[in-house]
Amino acid sequence: MPRALLRLRFGLAVVAILPVVACRGPGPGDSDPPTNLPTWEVRFSHVLSTNSEFHLMAERFRDLMLERTDGRFRVIIYPSGQLGGERVAFEQIQVGAVHMAITGTPVLSGWVPEGQMFDLPFLFETRDHGLSVMNGPMGDWWRDLLLERTGVRSLGFLDYGFRHVYNKRRPVEAPEDLVGLKLRVLQNATYLAAYSALGVQATPMNYGEVYSALQQGVIDGGEANAIGFVSSRLHEVAKFYSFTSITYNPITLLVNEPFYTALPPDIRETVDRSAADALAYQSEVARRMEADAVEEMRAAGVEISRPNLAPFAPAVRPRVWDDLAARLPDGEALISKLVAETARAAPGGR
Repeated sequence: MPRALLRLRFGLAVVAILPVVACRGPGPGDSDPPTNLPTWEVRFSHVLSTNSEFHLMAERFRDLMLERTDGRFRVIIYPSGQLGGERVAFEQIQVGAVHMAITGTPVLSGWVPEGQMFDLPFLFETRDHGLSVMNGPMGDWWRDLLLERTGVRSLGFLDYGFRHVYNKRRPVEAPEDLVGLKLRVLQNATYLAAYSALGVQATPMNYGEVYSALQQGVIDGGEANAIGFVSSRLHEVAKFYSFTSITYNPITLLVNEPFYTALPPDIRETVDRSAADALAYQSEVARRMEADAVEEMRAAGVEISRPNLAPFAPAVRPRVWDDLAARLPDGEALISKLVAETARAAPGGR
């Protein structure tokens, strides 16, 4: 982004944020002297439903901030894409119309293309493996890059895990079962390349449109983690869910940087601490929710499959990996560095 435009957006952000700050004085009947302590009303956006792990994390952050600031920092949560999809929400957070949001590196690749490295198919072995890398040096590097280019700060990563294929036509047990399926895929060049290489008709679409598109036969299915599949009620219309683990999805908690840096140091420290505590809570609850989601799928008649993933990888690796290396500046060196870090963080270490 040109620096002049980034400065303009920063200026707009400050203008947009200032009205949410107020000072408390004495009210009717108050006998205490005015405290003149500022208060904040913070808009927090995410695209999942109120029974998702995103919302539970947002509520935990809201409650911690309310408690730790004696009610001065009030978070208002807008779930289910009420303020727009993830791309729209990120543009809003850049100009300060939204103060905080949850989104992922696949969406943010429009601003930081290097983040597509984390979207490479079959990069991580387990969700713990992926989370370890994102919370390590490579994740920190990406967070710094995001802040530098967009003026949006990442406060850390959620434990979302892998995105798996669901559809309404057939179980996916082998690579050939994907051929011809029209799946909603995140609008991200690496995602589109990976699923296209597997024979999928990869179709970008806003998340809020997926349920009706499935109902109407516009798409056959999509890809999401088990919790998102159930919490968004997609299991009502798509009766096949396969643990394909093609892509790991780093999801991050974001805050507008001018808003964050304008906070008093003690409030900033409280934001950091509360975000870390809420993220730890989300990771804990997400593991339980995934197990519950699988049971709910079974109760709803969803056919669940756990295919052997070894035959899937040759279709996408090294082809999709090489394509990304060619598209990114210094792509080969960056991907080599990421591969070294994933090997270091792999189960058992390598």
